[in-house]
Amino acid sequence: MNPRSRIACLAGDLAHWGTVHVLHRGGGNAPGAVALRLDPGIIGELGRGLERSVVVTGTNGKTTTTGLAADALGAGVVCNRAGNNMESGIAAALIAARGTGARTGCFECDELYTVRVLPRLRPQGLVLLNLFRDQLDRYGEIDHTQDVIAEALRRSPETTLAYNADDPLCASIAARVDNAGLPFGIDEPTDTESDRISDSRFCARCNAPLDYEYVHYGQLGAYRCPECGWARPELAFAAVNVTLTCGGYEFDVEDRRGEKVVRHHVRTRYNGLYMVYNVMAALVACLLGGGDAAGFQDALDAYEPASGRGKTFSLDGGRRAVSMLAKNPAGFNRMIAQVRAEQGRYLALFLNDNDADGHDVSWIWDIDLERLRDLPDLRCVLVGGTRREDMAVRVKYAELPCAIELIDSVEGALRHVEAGEKLHVVANYTAFPPVVTELERLCKSGTGLDSQSAASVSWIERDEPRPLALDRPLRIVHLYPDALNLYGDGGNIASLSKRCEWRGIPCRVDQVLMGDELDLADADVVLLGGGADRDQLAVCHELQGQREKLAAYVADGGVLLAICGGYQLLGHYYMMGDERIEGLHILDLDTTAGDTRLIGNVAVDSPLCEAPIVGFENHAGRTVLGAGEKPLGRAMVHGSGNNGEDGGEGVLHDGVVGTYLHGPILPKNPGVTDWLIARALERRGLAVDLAALDDDLEVLAHDVALRIAERDRR
Repeated sequence: MNPRSRIACLAGDLAHWGTVHVLHRGGGNAPGAVALRLDPGIIGELGRGLERSVVVTGTNGKTTTTGLAADALGAGVVCNRAGNNMESGIAAALIAARGTGARTGCFECDELYTVRVLPRLRPQGLVLLNLFRDQLDRYGEIDHTQDVIAEALRRSPETTLAYNADDPLCASIAARVDNAGLPFGIDEPTDTESDRISDSRFCARCNAPLDYEYVHYGQLGAYRCPECGWARPELAFAAVNVTLTCGGYEFDVEDRRGEKVVRHHVRTRYNGLYMVYNVMAALVACLLGGGDAAGFQDALDAYEPASGRGKTFSLDGGRRAVSMLAKNPAGFNRMIAQVRAEQGRYLALFLNDNDADGHDVSWIWDIDLERLRDLPDLRCVLVGGTRREDMAVRVKYAELPCAIELIDSVEGALRHVEAGEKLHVVANYTAFPPVVTELERLCKSGTGLDSQSAASVSWIERDEPRPLALDRPLRIVHLYPDALNLYGDGGNIASLSKRCEWRGIPCRVDQVLMGDELDLADADVVLLGGGADRDQLAVCHELQGQREKLAAYVADGGVLLAICGGYQLLGHYYMMGDERIEGLHILDLDTTAGDTRLIGNVAVDSPLCEAPIVGFENHAGRTVLGAGEKPLGRAMVHGSGNNGEDGGEGVLHDGVVGTYLHGPILPKNPGVTDWLIARALERRGLAVDLAALDDDLEVLAHDVALRIAERDRR
């Protein structure tokens, strides 16, 4: 080791000692952060002392897969098991392991840090698990994450890429690089219920919509492009004979790399299909790290998930609580599937919006909470965390047949749980550790729950509305939800349809999917959402041939809500990188590209409704309105809105509302929703005073978002 690296390691040791003994915290990232300041090449220097190493990355499952793979590799493994997965966390693990005789490395790595870790560590393998939307205000769109991982592989050409070939977003990275590849996946249908929202089902080569033979969840499945023939690669490792038993999943992993297929039978204690992928990926990581499959089942049997994930706690009165981590729609939907499988009766949801979570909470509207409606005896849903009000609104619009209650803690949730019952606790990233800590404390100290009665629970009750006589239902048209679904636009549809239904206004929702003929002849409200660049471009091409229909609808006073990318499409042009994309020329506005993104909570003074409109923006586009257009309102947060300069946000053009605000915009801005409904009825010749609704939860969520926006303004 060179002198600079020795000094960096000693400084890291000192940082660890100070963090543990003076600050009384875990060592965490501090030793690595200090060492990297003194020697940016410390990972490469220490990594050269290892015989082999493997890195695990991807949106969901990194910690579980890395820990299981490290256990399977046996003794003499250095691993960042605590989930400190940035460059500093990996450096800290290497510093702590020096002198221990460790010869193999198994590291979890944040997706955006692969480009800094791989070129220095030069691992034998990178295991890519999946790519889902996650913390959009930090990561940006998935395209950016793909670019980073591809560049990391180009800078480490000797690294083999083992990737989930069922995910076209992962397979597209493999197609872009020259690294050796090992595709893995589930090579048969599993008859699971497909998620309502997927992150991308478009061809990586020609951008045409993919055809699927079957879908497991999200965008994961067996796919093929009908236009250019790009398809899921032949699998080097394949899970087959996947069976859900009373004890968990059993399946065979076929190693198809040689002339003769080698089959490994695997039994898990977990009933989530995502664990089939995690376990298979861990086996592949073990083999890439020089391990042997012979002891893998023993390691799997002994494995305990890190940091209390999936742990069941025994509490007073025979109550039990299971802790479940979910930080994005794909992960949350897997937890919902588990609650359904276990016929859950009590559910607690904790939602935070701290830096590590991402401040944009619109993703909760892409969770399939509606699938809990068919639980035979769901008693109540309890919601906590810094954005509990938003989660409560989400639960309200899912119309679950149970109570909703705002809570401050797990103990508060448990007071609603009867003796002998089980509470499923689902929490996002920063909400999860306090949940586990509190459950551990309650296990040790007891709660006294038996001696206290449960608090009263609020129900969402409504009188039967008097039906509004219409010659036909109000027709709500959702344009291309299979492509433009990035910012929880399903929440806008839910807000429109439910607020009609709760008033007795007949309505129906029609989806126009990619390839469908656009029919707006009797449309009353149209929604055009936002999507990733690739998906938005596909929609742009789709609409170019049907532009006149949408233009005629707008010219006739049609009601249209356009969000983010959909808003940009209505103008003359927008920029995708350096490429100018021709818009639909329906509104007089142009969108150029900014050097930075405008990101954060926003409040807007608008003539549309009395209360300020609140939402979250995340866009690099800078939109300028023509002389004949007027903004939706004035942004109350400096440097926000259409372009961060003129103070305007969005556009209000007759019946068209265009805006960069998501969150989504309608559920916690009921005044905007009601304006759209009233405007649509007025266009039908009905001047109706909309009946008042119980908007207590919506107002609470609105006021929290407003306080955050006002805080940011200061």
